[in-house]
Amino acid sequence: MAEYPDEKTLRFIRRFDTFKAPIEDLRDFVIQNWHYENYATSKGRCFELHTGGWSGNESIIAALEKSSKGMFWYMCWVKSERGGHYWFEIPQKLTRRYLKKYLAEKAAENKAGKNEK
Repeated sequence: MAEYPDEKTLRFIRRFDTFKAPIEDLRDFVIQNWHYENYATSKGRCFELHTGGWSGNESIIAALEKSSKGMFWYMCWVKSERGGHYWFEIPQKLTRRYLKKYLAEKAAENKAGKNEK
């Protein structure tokens, strides 16, 4: 069971760059820092977070809403229900596998561009 999230933990969540690192890393970090481990579940690209009314979990949700200047919430949020229940789905294009392929292609393009000059 995680302790109350400190400012360093919340800052990491808020500053997480969804365009430079796979969102699975953020999801895994959040789940590791979630109080009441059975209130945070993940299956494939989908995951659920239930605060259980604990203010530390609610602080993590607030940080997620601001993560990547709100882009995480915009791209992954599926629904919320009263009582602290949240559902998310990671878009295919933001998964570890896709991001790794995309970054490799960009690196190859940059290398080819430098060779042309």
